[in-house]
Amino acid sequence: NEREICPGETFAVEETVDTDLCAGNTYTTNTLVEANPPNGDACQATDEYTVTPEAACATIVEITCTDSEGNDCEDTPEPETPEDCLEPFTYCYIVTNVGSTCMDITSFVRDRNGGTADLIPLLNGNTEICPGDDPIEVCEEPEPTDLCAGETYETSVVLEANPPNGDSCQATDEYTVEPEAPCDVTVEVTCVDSEGTDCEAIEAPEDCVQDLTYTYCIDNPGPTCMEVTDFVRTITPPGGEVSILGLLTAEIGNPPVICPPGENAFDLPICVSEEVSTNLCTNEKISVTTKITAAPPNGDMCMDTGMYMFTVPTPAPTPPPTPGPTP
Repeated sequence: NEREICPGETFAVEETVDTDLCAGNTYTTNTLVEANPPNGDACQATDEYTVTPEAACATIVEITCTDSEGNDCEDTPEPETPEDCLEPFTYCYIVTNVGSTCMDITSFVRDRNGGTADLIPLLNGNTEICPGDDPIEVCEEPEPTDLCAGETYETSVVLEANPPNGDSCQATDEYTVEPEAPCDVTVEVTCVDSEGTDCEAIEAPEDCVQDLTYTYCIDNPGPTCMEVTDFVRTITPPGGEVSILGLLTAEIGNPPVICPPGENAFDLPICVSEEVSTNLCTNEKISVTTKITAAPPNGDMCMDTGMYMFTVPTPAPTPPPTPGPTP
């Protein structure tokens, strides 16, 4: 409809247009106005307005990890033998579009303890993900992981995606596995006299105070190396705890690390001995107890105790001399 407009006047007209802000389109609007004065040539006025909506970018990425039995890697059972130490872990990466527009994945990189890998090839060209699509899941080949090494395995992933129009966005996730190495240590005690007789078999001695040899044998039946952190013994009587860790470090070095069979420079069990002067005529039970504590690289400490107990018969009293004939 025609309308008259006089000098100094302004008027506006409006229209409402539904516009898809997530389509990645550019919308250009042109307007043309023609007007005629009462006397004179017609004139025109034009204007143009362009809008490019910036599409929202929103993705999330999640890391999952499972062992060969389907357990979450954080719940993998402790290994029982050295052969169980290497466990294949499978890492998967799940991408979900939680935004309002389709997006194209442009970068997809994972890092594990400083080693990186490009995950884009695992997408097999399926780089576009739209709202409502099923999440995209890609998995790496199972990776043997040493559960007995005492290491922490840290995995992170960074994903970048672009909407049709708008700034790119990032999504990240992290997954950490810290396998708890199992701990298993044993100790046994033996005792012999200077003649090599087992202390339990010593007969009534002629000399009450003798040097006895106490031997402590340590074994590692578990799947991982362990450091011995404490090693003590108590001989009763007289009692009193004494550290014998120095006997072990003198034998295998400091720190005293004992690995599973075949991984040491020495044979297992490793045995250390000491001579202790002992009174065998107390008519009491003699006992020696020992306690050893060890710790794997990652994991709780473990402990074992050993005991040896014996009683030595009291020597028979010396009979009085036989009186001679009465003069």
